[in-house]
Formats: sequence, structure tokens, C-alpha cells
Amino acid sequence: MKHATNHIQQRWQQVKKTSRTNQNLIMKFLLYILLTYSVNSYSQKTKIANLSFNLNNEIISKNNRKIIEKNGNTTFYFNGNYFEYNKNSELINVEKNEIENLIINSLSEIIIYRNKLIDENIKKSEKNGKLKILENSEVYKQVYIYERKNDSILKYPVIWLEVIECQ
Repeated sequence: MKHATNHIQQRWQQVKKTSRTNQNLIMKFLLYILLTYSVNSYSQKTKIANLSFNLNNEIISKNNRKIIEKNGNTTFYFNGNYFEYNKNSELINVEKNEIENLIINSLSEIIIYRNKLIDENIKKSEKNGKLKILENSEVYKQVYIYERKNDSILKYPVIWLEVIECQ
């Protein structure tokens, strides 16, 4: 009888230990889900922006220009906004029929969207007490600039740079 009682107690201890392990596993899983959700909710990068450098016969001027840097990178400048193409990124030749189906965003559209996200982040920070500074490079999953060059259309994957201008 005493041997059976010891056996039952040992078995009960094993069950409790397994139960604690399972509870820890469940808690870790729930924490992982919570962290993943909160990181994804802060991540804005879901949309793609397409800008035209000269597809629509935009006038190339001091406010709308392409600058080839000494290091080989290319910077597109649109009314105070800089977009950088890294020379190591793939430059894509685009078929004309692909351009016909493409939605080209205006600079004002992408700025309005960015400002909307900044306002949303400020409202979230008022609720949770954590301010998330949204940089231009975090607004879109990817920004592309399209340029007509000779008989082809080039698609540049670019990064929207954060610029602070001093006066």
C-alpha cells in the first residue's frame, strides 16, 4: 500500500511538472504572438509608391532633377524631397504595356499619405505613451521612380531620404 502511495505521489509530481512546462510554453507562445502583432502594427510598409521622373513629360528643372553622385549612386530631387537609387540595386527595364496599367503617384499624394501616418502614430503615442518617429523610408514598402531614357523605360528602386534643411 505504501509503495502504491509513493508511486502515485511520484506520478502526480511528474504531471504537475509537465503541466508547468506546458503552461510556460503557452505563455511564451502568447508573448511571441503579442510581440509579433505589436511590431507589425508599428510597421507601415505595406504600400508601394510609383513616381514619374519624366514619363509624363515633366519639366526637368532645379526643383525636379536627377543627380548622379561621385560614388555612382543616383539621387532624384522633387521639390525638396530626395530619393536615392543605390548603384548596386537592380535597375529594371519595364515594358511599355506594364506602364499603361501602372498607377503613378504624385509627390503630393505620397506626402499626404506620409502625413496621415505621422498623425496616426502621434495619436497612438498619446494612448500608449510611446512616440514612434516615422521616417520617410518607413512609409512605403518600396518606392519606384520611372524614367524614360531613349526607347526604354527604367524602373529605379529608391529610398525616400530624410532631409533636414538648414537656413
